Amino acid sequence: MRHLVILGRLSILGSALAVGCGGGMAADDVAGDAYTESYNCATETRADTFSVGLEKAGLTGALDFKLMTADPAPPARGDNTWVIQVNAMANSVVGAPVTGLETGMTITPYMPDHQHGTPIDVVITPMPDAGQYQLSPVNLWMPGLWQTTISVNANGSKDHVVYSFCLSS
Repeated sequence: MRHLVILGRLSILGSALAVGCGGGMAADDVAGDAYTESYNCATETRADTFSVGLEKAGLTGALDFKLMTADPAPPARGDNTWVIQVNAMANSVVGAPVTGLETGMTITPYMPDHQHGTPIDVVITPMPDAGQYQLSPVNLWMPGLWQTTISVNANGSKDHVVYSFCLSS
């Protein structure tokens, strides 16, 4: 009997968490995986339009970031691998590739609507081409809007950029 009470409480807690973090998912929508619901990305206005080569100036204007590849493309639920190009910028003009940033770069996937990130750290690996870095895994573990912040504070370079992608399922 005691086991049934504990299991019942865990089931209620699991359903409550799924509703709280599922963007309006009803408890009866949980079918083994609490995060199988979908998200209507057609109405999402905060997301970037994905394209290989999506380029963004850093928010301080010191660096330029370019999404060279994404696997899968477009980004999808689960583990993603991105390759980014980081170049110096001066007066809004893109300059030379910036190397040696892997120890001063952080990648932070975050769901603003749910106010949580992911428990999996992103590993940053320099690529053979100057200024390119592989980011893996970029773990986007549930449907919804993900904002992935790439922050750099190394070798005299300090800047950050946010890539926002919506995952419908």
